Amino acid sequence: MKKITILTLFTAFLFVGVTANAQEQGDIRVNAGLAIGTKAGIDDNGSSKIGLGLNVGGEYLVTDVISVAPSYTLFFKSEVQGGAVSNQFSSFNLDGRYYFSDGKFYGLAGLSFASVTAKADFGFGSVEETDSTTGLNLGGGTMIPLGDTMFLNGQVKYNTPLEQLDIQVGIAFGF
Repeated sequence: MKKITILTLFTAFLFVGVTANAQEQGDIRVNAGLAIGTKAGIDDNGSSKIGLGLNVGGEYLVTDVISVAPSYTLFFKSEVQGGAVSNQFSSFNLDGRYYFSDGKFYGLAGLSFASVTAKADFGFGSVEETDSTTGLNLGGGTMIPLGDTMFLNGQVKYNTPLEQLDIQVGIAFGF
């Protein structure tokens, strides 16, 4: 319940003070920012916890309201027991965005190709395993203009392969 409350407040904060956003077919944007994954880390008990990472991506407006937005998210390595056990998540995403009538908010749906690398060091040897899976992204976001070609981008989506909420905040530049 606490995570839902924090997520709701965070999303509401992003939507406050949004101004008009003129966009046209053919516009291109590139973005970079921080990502928070609700299950992208591990704690001392080996359970999932919140993890931080970086996100880079782009966007091409196919029409005035529909865009294609590829991105890559790499979560920082999470370690316990002095680095004896670690994991690292990443995902390549190909999302479609639909901007609602005001051009400020969008819904998204897309594909995610996610992977995790887990490593355990036993002192006399180590084991490293990598697994990958494909699934869906569902969510939404906003582009808050900070000037003619610069935007604050906030996004929340559920990533089915990693089974987590992915919250992203970053800066986008338009061309």
